[in-house]
Formats: sequence, structure tokens, C-alpha cells
Amino acid sequence: MSTICPYCGVGCKLKIKDNKIFPDNYITNKGMMCVKGATLLDTIDSGRILHPLQDMKEISWSKVTEIISIKFRKFYKKDKNSIGIYIGAQIPTEDQYLAVKLGKGYIGTPNFDSNVRLCMASAAYALKYSFGDPSPTASYDEIERAETFFLVGVNPVSSFPVLWNRIISSRKRNGGKIIVIDPILTDTASQADIYIKIKPGRDIILLNSIANVLLNNPKIIPEGFDEFKEIATKYVPERISKILNIDEKLIISIANRINETKTLFMWGMGVNQTPRGVETGILISTLAILSGNVGKPGTGVLPLTGQHNSMGAREAGALAGMLPGLRYVTNEKEVIEVEDYWDLPKYSIPRTFNTITEMYKLMEERKIRGLWIIGTNPVVSLPQSRRFKDLLSYVDLVVVQDAYFTETVNEADIVLPAASWLEREGIHTTGDRTVSYLPKLKEPIGESKPDWEIIRNIGIEMGFPLYYSSIEEIFNEFKGLTKGRIDDISSLTYKDLEKGYRWPNNQSVVIPNIFRTKGIDYELEFEIDDDSIYIITGRTEIHWNTRSRSSRSWLLQRLGQDNYVFLSNDLCEKLKIISGEEIELKTREGSIRGIAKCSDRISGNILFMPFHWGKANTIMDWQVDPISKEPAFKMLKAYISNKLLPN
Repeated sequence: MSTICPYCGVGCKLKIKDNKIFPDNYITNKGMMCVKGATLLDTIDSGRILHPLQDMKEISWSKVTEIISIKFRKFYKKDKNSIGIYIGAQIPTEDQYLAVKLGKGYIGTPNFDSNVRLCMASAAYALKYSFGDPSPTASYDEIERAETFFLVGVNPVSSFPVLWNRIISSRKRNGGKIIVIDPILTDTASQADIYIKIKPGRDIILLNSIANVLLNNPKIIPEGFDEFKEIATKYVPERISKILNIDEKLIISIANRINETKTLFMWGMGVNQTPRGVETGILISTLAILSGNVGKPGTGVLPLTGQHNSMGAREAGALAGMLPGLRYVTNEKEVIEVEDYWDLPKYSIPRTFNTITEMYKLMEERKIRGLWIIGTNPVVSLPQSRRFKDLLSYVDLVVVQDAYFTETVNEADIVLPAASWLEREGIHTTGDRTVSYLPKLKEPIGESKPDWEIIRNIGIEMGFPLYYSSIEEIFNEFKGLTKGRIDDISSLTYKDLEKGYRWPNNQSVVIPNIFRTKGIDYELEFEIDDDSIYIITGRTEIHWNTRSRSSRSWLLQRLGQDNYVFLSNDLCEKLKIISGEEIELKTREGSIRGIAKCSDRISGNILFMPFHWGKANTIMDWQVDPISKEPAFKMLKAYISNKLLPN
């Protein structure tokens, strides 16, 4: 029996035999897997929700479906804008598609978003702007063909171990080089050929300076080049080297390297989760364009995706502002296409949208009366999470649909038990456009059901014609909306997808229809001052997201380090902090305590905290990228209250 790992965006194929997991030789993972994938069988039954619950008391499916539908129908008739839906990207594409059809189509609420907003929204906007589609121009196969890897704000050693193995193998085989730009000396940075430690936000300065060298002989001239050139001309390496305290020759050598070799450009949350994530992504894409590293083997722009079906969420239209087939609600022609396909009257689908950022504010204003949370844990994962938890009490009905007991489940009025990995079937799309089929290998535990069945039943009870008898029926409908689009899978069946299929046309490399850039200048308002402390949050190698699944593994719990705070040795010395000492961190949102770990991997007044345990997000402010509305988890201003910085 084989299936796909439900953790990160690599989408490793795994074989299950004799109650053990082995890596399969698949298009994405090439016979490798990480420790999280290896321990998946430990997580199937532990901590599961077995029955529908109302006020944490068991209730029948028929009764709970009736209660939800009556209340949601009441909200819908009075004001469809009073219903909010927030969905996770770990569930199959078909399930997300059905939720979109119900929420954005039949109900017509503008308050529908995916938790992809927290991780890949900025990358999607940057790719859409630069190349015309919110998808990467290269697949993981280009790792083996690349000669240079240009990594910004991403740590694949911890977050994508299988991809990292492929990168270092490629470097050895091709005599390649790895260039890393990051404020922290991560495990990836420590193995790089060139590592540039830079203050958070200042990557815009460095990227412009590298581009400045490429302006002399651009291999591709994109739309907006004149505007871009006007800005980048100011970032001459001689001047920038003094600002960043970097050797001028190093900036020039990096520019020459990417200009003369096949280069793969990758970035991660260190770019996306910043106040200027979209523009930084556009700058990285512009380097690829100017150096001619797009549309050819061994080249491309490939942001690394955290969730294994984040791309599927975009395809299904689950991200606020999107519709199935990578369409957008801001494109009237595309909206009408979907309305016609669903046989809905014109203007059924709202032309405006609210992200989880705006939904948060609507909850504060008591304008959302019914909130349906599907397969995600916002009480831990959102900024100001402590405040979000309180805001749930402002909502008349909170419905949480999940496979596991989570912190968000604990705050729900009604809990719906969802089937989990192995217990459901459907398709998922990895971060490199590979669509895979996941078979159902066991019956759902307890009374849990696949997400699509729950969504279907509530929709029918509300009076909408969601009469589907199988998930394959939903798949066949969904794929029709991909016809003629870049993500076209309209001619494929589940059987076709068992070996993996990369859209478009099974291509590893995509030649974009457009190449576009714009002038992006550094703004001093985002400058980090030397007299303040800034917290950067991130993943660890052992746990994943809010630990809803990974914490169920005894081995991962034993290996995983607890909630801690990394500080630089210099800062520890300045504040007289000893490793192992408990310190208190304060922001405008409140305070938390954590165990200090002094390290030479961090410099200046930067702190690193893993976000898995949720503490950091309780004091996180809601600073966002103004374009993508993705929260800036990588730049939180704070201070250590029991160890104040000296004047």
C-alpha cells in the first residue's frame, strides 16, 4: 500500500507494509523520507475526535447537522456576510473545492479564507505579478540540473529535509554552489558555500544591489524594466557594501555567478512572513529574469511550500480572492465562468473578499455571527492568538471540524469529527505543481467522516443542491474548471494521478507568458533599530505547524525540544543571561516566559522562537504585508522585561 505524506509541500510517497513506513521511489522524494514521515503511523489514532460534540457532549450526526444548518440558514437569510469560513490546506483538493462552492457560491459570503494566508499568500502574489500565474516556474526535478542554489529566508535542512538531501547531492555531482541569505546561521546556512547574514528586511537592499550588477547586460528585459532600473541604479555595490558591511566583491561575484550558471531561486517564510514579502518575492523573481534563469532546464523560481496541499488550496479557490482553476474574483470574466459552470445567477459570487486579517476585525465588530473552521488551528497559529481566542466568544456559533483535539476545538460550540490521513481519498498538489492521488487505506475512526461528506450534508440541509455520492464525482466536476487553464487536469483520472502529474502537460519547467517587474526601494520605516529586540519565529526539524499531528508521536515528542528562546551570545552577555535561565518577553500584546539558549548562530538583538507551541503568537502583533495580507511573523518588536537593555 502506498500513499502521500500529509506534512510539508514536498509530498513524499510512502509505502506501508507490516505496520511500518518506508519511502517510495516517487517523482517528488526519489526514495527518501524524513523523521516526521517515518513516525506517521503513531499519529493515526491518538488524540482523535471520535464523535460529534455540542458543548463537549456527544450528539448524533443527524441532530448536529440540523442544528448547524438551521442557525447558518438564519444567518444567511438575514445577512450572508455574517458567515465566515476558515479552512486548512491539509485536506484534499476536492473537499476544499466543495467548501468553496458552498461558501463562495451558494452562500455567497466574502468571508472565506485559507490558512495558506499565513504561509504562501505573499509568494502567490509575487509569482502572479512576475509571471502571470501564482505557481512556480520549476519543479523539484530541476534541483538535479541546477548549478547554483540561491536561497533566501528558508531553512530546508529543518523544514524540507528530503529536498535538502537532493540539493547537496546535486551540488556534489555538478560542482555547484549554495548561496544563502538569512539573519540566522541556520543549519542550511552553515553548509552553504556563500552565506550572507543580514538584518531582517534588509534583503531588499542586497537584492537590489545584485540586480544593479545585472543591469549592464540583462538577458531578459521584463515589463516595468525602466522603472526597476531607475531604482536599482542607486544600489551600487560599492555603496551598499558599506551599508551592509559586506565585501563589494562578494556582491559582484554573486551577481556574476547567477548570471553565468543555471540557477534555482528558492525562498521561504523568511521572505513571505515579512511586511514586504510580496515585493521581496518580486525582487528575487526579477533576479531570475534578468539573469535568464527562467524557462530553461536547471533554472527557475521555486518558493518552498510549507503545507502539502497549499497549491491545491489555490487550485480549489480556497484562498480569499481566488476561485477554482487559479481564477480571481477581481477578474469579472473569470467569475462569470465559474458562476455559469455552477449554474448560479450572476453576482452570486461576491466580487469583494475578506482575508482572515479582515475577518478578525469583523469578529471584533461582532459582524460575523457564524464561523466554520475546517482543518486548522487558529487559536495557536494566528497572530494575537490570545485575542482571537477571546473573540470566538463574540461569535454566536463556532463550528470546528477537525480530526484531532486542538486548542481551537476546545473553544468550539460544536465539534465535527473529520477523517484523517489514510481514512480518506482525494488529490493533493505539492509545491512544485505535482498532483498526486491519495487512496483510502482504512476506515475512519469512530464516527468521523471525510470533510467533503460533512460539507455536503450541511449544504444539503441548508437547502443547496450538493448531491454528490462520491469524492470522485466532485473530482470530475472540479477538473472541468481547470480545462484550458495552466493547472489543466481535465482529461485525467485518479488512475492517471497515481504516478504523479505535473501541470501543465507534465512539464518540469514552465516558460511564463509574461515577465514583469517594478521598482522596489528600501523603506526606512521597516529598519530594525539597534536599541530594540526583535523576535523571529520558525519551524524546527522535529515538529510541524501547531503540533496537532506531530505531537501524537511519542518519538517526536521525545526528540523535539520544548518551547525555548534563542539569543545571541553577545546579547546574553550584555543582559547577563545564562543558558537555561527563564526570561520574560513583552510586546504590546502581552508577555510570555521561555527558557533562554545562548547561541553563536544569532547575532545582534535578534531572538528566535519556534512557533509550534503557540507562545510566540500570543504576543504577536497583526502587522501584515499590505498586498497579500500575510502576517509578519518574522519581525516582532519586543523587550526582555526582567533583563532590560541598558541605555
